[in-house]
Amino acid sequence: MQSRSPRNRQTRNTIVRYMVDFQNEHGCQPTVREIGAAAGLSSTSTTAGYLNRMVRDGVLGRKEGRNRSYFVIES
Repeated sequence: MQSRSPRNRQTRNTIVRYMVDFQNEHGCQPTVREIGAAAGLSSTSTTAGYLNRMVRDGVLGRKEGRNRSYFVIES
């Protein structure tokens, strides 16, 4: 498996921290747009790509068919 670039690791860590903090503060998960803005990503497509890879890697889970469906499995 290829190692992730430092920027990729930093973005993934930023996403997880933001999601945990948002959940603790608001009681629900952030939207894809909110996650992207917090991580400094340029589009929802780019953000969705990160989120989907993080689901594949077991960092995040996803409840299909729901808004705000991504959640942190490990932090």
